[in-house]
Amino acid sequence: MDIPGVLKRQTVTQAAVLIAVISFISKFFGFFREVLVAKYFGATGTTDAFLVALIIPLSILGLFSGGFNTLIIPFYLEKKAQGTEAARKFVNSAFTVWGTIFLAVSLLIFIFAPACVRIIAYGFKGERFDLAVTLTRYLIISGLFTVLTGMFTGLFQAEKQFFFPIFVTFLGNASLVLSLFFLHRYLGLHSWTVGQLLNASIAFLTMSFVLYWRYKFFHSLSYRQIDWKEIRQFALLLMPLVISGGISMLNQIVDKTIASGLDPGSIAALNFAQRVWNIPISLLAVPIATAIFPTFSELALNGSARREYEERLNKTISVSFYLIIPSSFFLFFLAQPIVRLFFERGAFDPKATALTALVVQMYVIGLFGHATSPILARVFYSFKNTATPLIIGAICVGLNIVLNIILSRLMGAAGIALATSIVMILNFILYSLFLKKYLNPFSRGLAFESIKIFLSAIPIGLICYFSLPYFQNASASTLHGFISLAIKVAIVALLSVVPYFGLSYLFKLESFAFLKSYAISSVKKLARK
Repeated sequence: MDIPGVLKRQTVTQAAVLIAVISFISKFFGFFREVLVAKYFGATGTTDAFLVALIIPLSILGLFSGGFNTLIIPFYLEKKAQGTEAARKFVNSAFTVWGTIFLAVSLLIFIFAPACVRIIAYGFKGERFDLAVTLTRYLIISGLFTVLTGMFTGLFQAEKQFFFPIFVTFLGNASLVLSLFFLHRYLGLHSWTVGQLLNASIAFLTMSFVLYWRYKFFHSLSYRQIDWKEIRQFALLLMPLVISGGISMLNQIVDKTIASGLDPGSIAALNFAQRVWNIPISLLAVPIATAIFPTFSELALNGSARREYEERLNKTISVSFYLIIPSSFFLFFLAQPIVRLFFERGAFDPKATALTALVVQMYVIGLFGHATSPILARVFYSFKNTATPLIIGAICVGLNIVLNIILSRLMGAAGIALATSIVMILNFILYSLFLKKYLNPFSRGLAFESIKIFLSAIPIGLICYFSLPYFQNASASTLHGFISLAIKVAIVALLSVVPYFGLSYLFKLESFAFLKSYAISSVKKLARK
């Protein structure tokens, strides 16, 4: 597989499939990483110190990463429309200015690492505190490389090149697992440190080299060539994204703060539940939102292409609904067997399974909002409107705090999850209403398509519900029990999708026809090879 072949452009569908497949593989690496960390370091004070040290640079510098990744795409495409040289000049200027800022922030984190640790982990004392400070300083370079890699990823996506950045990120994740596995007996906890640094360095160095070599970026980095008016415009649009990231982080902190006043295990239930409901989001929704954004940005630049933009947006939402709605039925009714399969062993007892499964069910109610909100937000960003998503985010955070307080008193941790679902549904509604300024995000055809998707998915819920006695007394605490339970879940999943596909065919769902057509063409291409 030669480098130019790896760097070829992908269509939106190809990109979404690639992102989903590699994300799926990365899930296994992530699970294996957690197994190794638990085996080698356990739930100890040193592990706590490392996790706190990892949070500090990633949370401070990482606030900019998502914003850069998102905002640089429409800016770059606008400049590229003016000429390749204008696009390169903008990228060089952005890298010079913001790279300098991020380096300065990194130095401040290094100097004030003790203060950062005291803020994040006020209970740390003695050796644990000193270890957290030391690890924070070691991991600063990881945070710096991560935020710059976010910028590089945006440039690759603007060029419709999705495979290379996610493949490089996958290699970085693999290096982290290998570092833990081979170096732990020699370096102890610092095998984790080395793995994190390798993870960030591989992505940063590989992407920067390819951008330099193939796309001719970073050949001329000078403050004299900077268009400061352009940089100020970029900064003004970036700040709302940074604030949005901070609001999102605040939202998570509020959830955990309120959960800390509930029964023991409530915070853990929220965290474990998030790993479950996030599976269809990371494997289905995020790849679609990521892959479609450059196309959205191109259509936004072309004022005469609004009808095509609306059609693309409606089709994207339709496909997302077609994948997420049946996933919601499946996770809601099989929450307990799935949680038991993933987690119920050791200290994670049946009581913890019951609580976590209920939390999963409450989160799943708003799963479609989680899936489509990033897509709708990217429409605003494609028009360089970062203020409206910020305002909507602030409204939702305020409502989430109020609902958390009220519902947590009535339902415990499940109330916090239900509050999140209600807020995400409101988020979807607000995005849809405000988007009418630019285009119609929810046509009559999409409304009918959504109703038919929901009706087609009902048999999934019925089959899963009536299969629950099939899972009674099933245990995943042993290898045999784990395999047996996994097979049972897989069988129910296969049985439930048969009527879903059958009704999709009878209702003539456009999303079903599109996905079927793409699957058939992909199989034919593979057969020809």
